[in-house]
Amino acid sequence: MQTSQKVNTSDLVLVISLAYLSTDLICEWEAFQGCVKPVHAWLLVSYGLVLLSRLVYMVGSLVSTQAEDFLLNLRQKSTTTRLMFSLTWLVIVPLSTVWTVVGSMWIYDVLTRSPQCLPDGMHLWFFGIWQVVSYAWILIYCGLGGLAMLLERRLRKAEVDLRSLEDADVVSRWGNVASLDGYTSLPATLSGGGLTPLAIQGLPGVYMCAEEESWMREDCPICLTNPKAGDCVRRLAACGHTFHRSCVDLWLLRSADCPLCKRKVTSSPEASSSPSAQ
Repeated sequence: MQTSQKVNTSDLVLVISLAYLSTDLICEWEAFQGCVKPVHAWLLVSYGLVLLSRLVYMVGSLVSTQAEDFLLNLRQKSTTTRLMFSLTWLVIVPLSTVWTVVGSMWIYDVLTRSPQCLPDGMHLWFFGIWQVVSYAWILIYCGLGGLAMLLERRLRKAEVDLRSLEDADVVSRWGNVASLDGYTSLPATLSGGGLTPLAIQGLPGVYMCAEEESWMREDCPICLTNPKAGDCVRRLAACGHTFHRSCVDLWLLRSADCPLCKRKVTSSPEASSSPSAQ
């Protein structure tokens, strides 16, 4: 994500608008002195919370080196992004929610007990509109929080699936694949388009390459290296294409199609035979 996409002119407009509204409110400060509740102070603090939330988001987005929205990723690596993430979800959102509810009660008290402290109808309309905006903001962040937890749950499930396939062969060829950085690390797995680890482990066609084998002279289409003696390979029963087992098993976790011909891979017991199958 480019910096220009993370911070744009709308942020400048927001800051200027809140600065203008705050200045106007301070100029009208005396008009609220007869209120039974300090709704003017509530409104000023509300402006501050909105501005703070946006500034925190801007800082977190600028510092984050990951492509995804940092508010949706519970696995922040940078100290600054972890701080911005925690500040948003543990301080700003709860405080804004409580403050909005308090404001609703205060405004109701003012309207019923001291309406004379509101000098004209404009303030009444503005309070109503700002309340709607505040509750909409809370609902949006609640939705984002729920989405973040859902993505984290799917990430953990994906890691469990990867861990079940992560043997010495996979680690030597691909490293530690069961540790994911964020929800964009394994998008196909998150969409649920592949086979389960149990189904992959039950597929036929697994062989150990022998020194004299001549039936697989071409490179593995996934890692582009030629299987050597002692390498474990898998021949897909549906189409007969052969790959390193550690390569194609990870692929099948993402997609249930052959990487070459896109033919659907099934757990059929029929497998292509090999002259040197063990």
